[in-house]
Amino acid sequence: MHRIVFTGGGTGGHVYPGIAVYQYLPPRLQDEVLWICSRTGVERSILEGAGIPVEPVPTGKLRRYFDLENVRDLGRVVAGFFAARRVLRESGAEVLFSKGGYVAVPVVLAARSLGIPVLIHESDTTPGLATRITARHAGTVFAGYPQLRETVSPRVSHRVVVSGNPVRAAFFEADPAVALERLGLHDDGSPVLLVTGGSLGARQLNELVAATVAELTETAILVHQTGEHGKEMIPAIRSRARPGRYHGAPAFDLEFPALLRRADLVVARAGAGTIQELAATGTAAVLVPLSARASRGDQIRNAQDYRAAGAAEVLPSEGLTADRFLARIQALLADPEARAAMSRAARALAGGNAAQTIAQAIEDALDAATTPPESGRF
Repeated sequence: MHRIVFTGGGTGGHVYPGIAVYQYLPPRLQDEVLWICSRTGVERSILEGAGIPVEPVPTGKLRRYFDLENVRDLGRVVAGFFAARRVLRESGAEVLFSKGGYVAVPVVLAARSLGIPVLIHESDTTPGLATRITARHAGTVFAGYPQLRETVSPRVSHRVVVSGNPVRAAFFEADPAVALERLGLHDDGSPVLLVTGGSLGARQLNELVAATVAELTETAILVHQTGEHGKEMIPAIRSRARPGRYHGAPAFDLEFPALLRRADLVVARAGAGTIQELAATGTAAVLVPLSARASRGDQIRNAQDYRAAGAAEVLPSEGLTADRFLARIQALLADPEARAAMSRAARALAGGNAAQTIAQAIEDALDAATTPPESGRF
């Protein structure tokens, strides 16, 4: 019996916030959670590593532009709908929580067709296509930012609850003192630079590291998350680094919270989940958001808002050269006062515990679904 079903995936940015919510459920309810995921996304291995049972279903990517793959993907969405209906019925699902991504669409539609209450969460200030579809069928739409109310349909805005973005408990609790030791690096007191492109990696960030690693490791210990698509670059990058001052890996699932807490400076994309983690750990950052050509512009807005609060510097993705990247990073590594100011500003943005808030809402929805109606009076 899995009375609580989670869904969402495609990137770690959809999965890790969902895991954060799961972690704040009471242990008795964690045992009743099932996650419906895609068959091909990154989420399956992440969830299995976290000990959460998964059930994969067919999924199709949702595009706003014409592409012949849209026909095939529509078929996959339909297949995913019927597969999700079967899983929801057989699991005994009573509540569905969706963290978004294209996998969520057929699952949310299947839940509503069965009369199962739906709660969803959107991390960004504007909704993606999947959220625009699923929000119509959700009883509650949790939002990372209040601006979401202004960008969703008027039929949905009254159901938006501003919770902030969920962050795993480890980002508040992990011990930064052990972060480098776990990677086999000696913590000699040098500044620690963490470069991360997220679970899938970021080609641009990987190439910038490759071009500047010799200079960066003269003054800093460099920890580099390449993502699966960049892992083949690690040996060549390591060969140009100062010995004992570089560690590269596709992912740091277990070590990542401690690394964020230990890092003196982080270079990252500007997904909403990444920004919330930076705020939780109070880590100074340089954000390199995806360009408008490569995204719907949400990362650019996220980065601009975070910079306006004083919590980070922003380097636009388009036209960013290795020389400019190196100069800015070296300047910040040499300026502890600037990093400390960013850290204070970041912590001020952390806000409340969104994961705990959403977990409580899931528990309340489950109680409401299982409480029999009161008998009428005669």
